[in-house]
Amino acid sequence: MAHYLTNRGKLLLAQGAWDDDTSALIRLGLCSGASIPTAIDTQAEANPLNFVSDFLALGSVVEATFTNYARQNLSRTNAAEDDGNNRVNLDAADVVISSAGGAVNNTLWGGWIFEFITNDAASPILSVFTFASTITTNGSNLTLTIADLYRLS
Repeated sequence: MAHYLTNRGKLLLAQGAWDDDTSALIRLGLCSGASIPTAIDTQAEANPLNFVSDFLALGSVVEATFTNYARQNLSRTNAAEDDGNNRVNLDAADVVISSAGGAVNNTLWGGWIFEFITNDAASPILSVFTFASTITTNGSNLTLTIADLYRLS
């Protein structure tokens, strides 16, 4: 699994968005497709993205459409100093989408984290992530396990 912070995401985290934003502002979206698009498979390609609309405009980047899909609010804890590992952990709760798929299914390759403002053109993208292998929805619950979404070291 790869996880690429955008330059805009680095800026927002440095300015305190993680702790300061209300609980419904930091969200997660998912992408569908047979494989990771070459337009977003490196850190260098993620760096200049500023808004969700920039990301979704990349070649072959398609938002998921499976049954019961919706962008998810991230339930998160404030940044925490970790002296034992010499870092700061920014953690979020696991995301569970009940009955993901069934009537309409997708193959998922990854997704993105963003700060919701009003629409995709105004919502800054923090990061893009990919799964180690694709996941196909089938009507079962979909659980995305998060162990420190970001670690600053």
